[in-house]
Formats: sequence, C-alpha cells, structure tokens
Amino acid sequence: MSMGEEHFVVYESSIGYIIIVTKNGKVISLDVRGGGMYEARKVVSSLYPEATESITPFKTIRTLLDRYLQGREVDFEIEMDISHLGGFTQKVLNELRKIPYGETRSYGWLAKKVGKAGATRAVGQVLKRNPIPIIIPCHRVIRDDGTIGGFSMGVNIKERLLALEGVHIKKQ
Repeated sequence: MSMGEEHFVVYESSIGYIIIVTKNGKVISLDVRGGGMYEARKVVSSLYPEATESITPFKTIRTLLDRYLQGREVDFEIEMDISHLGGFTQKVLNELRKIPYGETRSYGWLAKKVGKAGATRAVGQVLKRNPIPIIIPCHRVIRDDGTIGGFSMGVNIKERLLALEGVHIKKQ
C-alpha cells in the first residue's frame, strides 16, 4: 500500500446514499446524500480525486451501519482519522463519541465538557462540519431548550436517527 491510500464506497440505505471514505484504512468521511448513485459518486470524485472505489475494506462498517439503521444499538468501534482537524474540533468530536446511544446532550453541555462554557455557537459549527456523522453522533446534540437544533444532513435525518434510538424530540 502506498502512503495516503484512499478508498470509498457508495451504497443505498434507508436514509439515502451513504458515502464512506477511508485513508490508510481509517475512516475520514461519511456522508449521506439524496439523489442517485451517479451524483454520490460525483461528489466523492470531486472531494477525493485520488480515492478508488472498493467494497472489501467497508464490510465491517457497512454491517454496523445496517444494524444501526435497523434500530439496533451499535458500538462503532471503527478506526477513524480526525488528526487533520484543529485541536478544539478534535476535542469536541472525541467528547461527542462518549454520548451514549439513545441519549441526547445540549450544545451548552458539550461546550462546558470541552472547557469552553460560552462557546455554544463554536460547538455548533464543529458539529455542522463533523466529517463522520452517525459514527461520531452529532445527531445526539440538541438545543438547550430541548428542541432539535440543526443537522448537516438535514433535520429530517436527525429526527429519524434519534427515533431509531428511541429518542423523541419536542417540536419547535
């Protein structure tokens, strides 16, 4: 394997086309797109022109995602690489991974957890740019008032993911 080898897979799921990208065997990106397979592949080739399509390295992660989307509790013990992201971003994403399945936390709680009590907006921006949603469960973070807040892949998907985990959010 050459250094920096990138692979990707695109497949259809109950929430849209899932795109997963790995670099050196570690997940660096997960995205869910509407549209079709062709559009999803186009997105990958524009963002990761060096990546080659491959199914084999994704068997485990696909199995885990499929189980998760069937409403089963899954521990995503998957190697990821977020080392290219800034320190604050890494801190927030690492803290996010500790939020248990079927539970939510607020943006304010997360800001305090990473030692930046007033940085609710900054935390929200990190979540918005989370490169590996679902596995790094930014969908489990809601507004301090208990309403859903935003989601990079659309609020409807956030609601579906939370519902899969048995969480129902009060309407705004």
